[in-house]
Amino acid sequence: MFRPMENTPADLVAFEAEGRISDSDYKDILVPAIDAAVAAHGKVRIVLRFGPAFEGYTAHAMLDDALLGLAHWSHFERLAIVTDVDWIDHGLRLFAPLIPGKTRVFPADATQEALSWAAA
Repeated sequence: MFRPMENTPADLVAFEAEGRISDSDYKDILVPAIDAAVAAHGKVRIVLRFGPAFEGYTAHAMLDDALLGLAHWSHFERLAIVTDVDWIDHGLRLFAPLIPGKTRVFPADATQEALSWAAA
């Protein structure tokens, strides 16, 4: 599930990924939060943390992630991914040149730095 991070700026979409991320986690939690931020600000600043409680994605959730990226690719102002999971790190670095906004990967112990960067 995506759990909202506490004590973050109101205009920042910040979630911790825990357990196995499913289709409903995207449709019920992440997508509505991003849609609301885009409606309110025109752009969105996102921090997603994949720490030790993260267990992976279902196949449908991986599709949801790709569709979310396509639907909002021009709305991402800043996208910070906090992780030590290699395939997530490499995936973002692979697709970062296609995203008009700024993207950055932070190590799992740099959550506060990622929040500050995304909010800047």
